[in-house]
Amino acid sequence: MAKLSIRKDDYVMIITGKDKGKTALIAGINAEKGRALIEGKDLKTVNKKAVKARKASDKGGLVEQPGTIAISNVMPICAACNKPTRVGHGLVDGKSVRICKECGEVLVTKKVTARKSKASKTTEAAPEKKAKATVRKRVKAEAPVTEEVAAAPETAAEAPAKEE
Repeated sequence: MAKLSIRKDDYVMIITGKDKGKTALIAGINAEKGRALIEGKDLKTVNKKAVKARKASDKGGLVEQPGTIAISNVMPICAACNKPTRVGHGLVDGKSVRICKECGEVLVTKKVTARKSKASKTTEAAPEKKAKATVRKRVKAEAPVTEEVAAAPETAAEAPAKEE
């Protein structure tokens, strides 16, 4: 059997199929069938299973389970060059390791950081804007202190006593 280019807990990019271009995590591998169990956000390759509640505390409904994809349809993402890459095999210090064909480094995979969209920027900035707006309202609501206001009696009990 040939060496596999991916392993469990690798972050991979799907290069063909319904989820082309998306990244996923390898949850498991079935080498006999040549399939990889993938988990990721917003993947169409997900199995939905109806589950009946067996106890009062259990929750029934549709449960999403990770789907499988052919191993040939994914490419591991290299941590050094941050790109999907083909995999080479070599020896380093007497141990067999995977090597990135793009940069030549020992292949260590990692999750690709997603780019921030405009929607995420507005949601992050919104609480700051609200806080500034409330501060401005408070400043406007407070009346400036003048000499007349400072000389005015503070309580109603003091006002009649001074008039007499």
